Amino acid sequence: MNGETLQRNGYSMSDASNLTECEKPIRVWCDGCYDMVHFGHANQLRQAKAMGDYLIVGVHTDEEITKHKGPPVFTEQERYKMVRAVKWVDEVVEGAPYITTIDTLDKYDCAFCVHADDITLDADGNDTYRYVKAAGRYKECKRTAGVSTTDLVGRMLLLTKQHHNRGDREYGIGYEHAQKLLAE
Repeated sequence: MNGETLQRNGYSMSDASNLTECEKPIRVWCDGCYDMVHFGHANQLRQAKAMGDYLIVGVHTDEEITKHKGPPVFTEQERYKMVRAVKWVDEVVEGAPYITTIDTLDKYDCAFCVHADDITLDADGNDTYRYVKAAGRYKECKRTAGVSTTDLVGRMLLLTKQHHNRGDREYGIGYEHAQKLLAE
């Protein structure tokens, strides 16, 4: 933790070194792809920040995301910048591992990890938070319904004129279905 960040949270460096274990700021870990950062991501980070004093957000590399769920839209450098811009984020860890472990939490002195109440799986179909869950160092926040990167990509495809013109032929979505989705 640097002095600027501690001061941002109402502490000074000299204060931190004199605090007892129970008085130290609670450091919270979140991680994710954070591709096409949207309100759902911001809401997750807001909820996580409310559970502690200092929020550290790990952002996965393009390589890790591609391995586990397919290629991201934005580059990792763009995603790092987007996450840094979220006001509840105190620190960004570049190249965070896709599978969250106790070692990761300990390395950044985090009390626990926070993720939304949707399950995230690795390439082998295992829960990416299984280790921190088993250790009792996992908390959930509410997922923002109806807002996900996948949903947004789908909306963008539906809203392009080219998509409407070629929808049934190339995307398997007929004109009537597209109109129904747009009306919702």
